[in-house]
Amino acid sequence: LESMSDFDILHLGSESDAERLIAEGRLDGAVVLQEESLRVLLDASSPQISDAIAAAVQAGAAGEMATKAGGRAITPVTRRYIFGYDLEMIDTTGPAVLGLVIFFFAFIVSAISFLREKTLGTLEKFMVSPLSRMEIISGYILGFSLMAILQSATTLLIVVFVFGVPMRGSPITAFAVILLLGAGALALGSFVSNFARSEFQVVQFIPIVIIPQIVLCGVFWPLQSVPEFLRPLSYMLPLTYASDALREIMLKGASASNILPDFIYLGTFFLSFFIAATIMLKRDII
Repeated sequence: LESMSDFDILHLGSESDAERLIAEGRLDGAVVLQEESLRVLLDASSPQISDAIAAAVQAGAAGEMATKAGGRAITPVTRRYIFGYDLEMIDTTGPAVLGLVIFFFAFIVSAISFLREKTLGTLEKFMVSPLSRMEIISGYILGFSLMAILQSATTLLIVVFVFGVPMRGSPITAFAVILLLGAGALALGSFVSNFARSEFQVVQFIPIVIIPQIVLCGVFWPLQSVPEFLRPLSYMLPLTYASDALREIMLKGASASNILPDFIYLGTFFLSFFIAATIMLKRDII
């Protein structure tokens, strides 16, 4: 295993340490080496990673025993799931897809609606009012948020009750993550609309904004499979943190304090693009 570049190996003193680190999400798996036994401890919240670990351990055990003299039988490798033994693929991808759906529709609706306000001249009337640019952007985002709240609640209910994705944590905490992600998407849409002159041009931003979220944020495959030179970009995208937070809440029952770094990044993303959208809003509308 140490000769393979796919894994980072950490040597621990006891099996209980390994169990604790796996339960905390700091390890993907552990190999317990004992006399005449070989046991693999796994976190199955990412089936691709757990299957890769189990397959590598099995191959390594077979190769090790093949080099030993005496024709001893190969010791069978047993699996023990610290977490997620009953999870299916839809369970592990459902939380990330939930975040993707909310982000996609919030971005599209805000970008097109904000652009339409400009093209119809509605925004010009606000520009001659005493309202500041921050108040205008805040009002539009709050208005779009009503739609985002309804859409988020509907999507969350469908994922949990129709597709059967477990909800082991607090639904309120999961809903807070979704709303914060949606708010970031609304702010991003308002910002991007400043660079478009038509709805067709807004649609052209979809490959630039949405496709990287699908490919680089661990929606359908783990971040570890993303090429190393692209991985820094993955950690700049909001869906990476929303997917991690939703998986921790829905699959592992994490509390808000356990996913505080994800909350901080999503809040920072929202504030950054809210400020950017406010700065880009010009008083002279063409």
